[in-house]
Amino acid sequence: MIETVLNAIIPGDSKLKMPPASQLDFNNYKIKHGIEKIEIDFLLELTKISNDEFFKNFIDLDDSQKIKALNLCKLKKVRIFSAFLKNIFRFYYSDKRVLSLINVGSSPPFPDGNKIDDDDDDWVLLIPVYERGPIFRELDDE
Repeated sequence: MIETVLNAIIPGDSKLKMPPASQLDFNNYKIKHGIEKIEIDFLLELTKISNDEFFKNFIDLDDSQKIKALNLCKLKKVRIFSAFLKNIFRFYYSDKRVLSLINVGSSPPFPDGNKIDDDDDDWVLLIPVYERGPIFRELDDE
């Protein structure tokens, strides 16, 4: 079922040659990041919603029903939905294949960092912030 859910969330794009999420290794990601419980909780809730609203399993829904079921899940269980979705996006957009396709490089920018041309920065914009001074309150040490 997870492959169907992944494809409903990130179906891929043949024009851009972006793979659907199900073609990437979600199993490895979930084990590495310890999100098995998040996945199970989400899939149980999505299954319940699919059965209650459409009298079918999520896998058997058409594309528009899948989107409706996902939206209902978001409304009914926002924390479970948000935790799962955050991980799906992190999983997909940290994959080296996806990163290379969207032209951002397939490795993190650190430790080298991203190079910024000093001529492009307008540091004058920060002068009012600097001149304003600190905007926090001092706490008494007791």
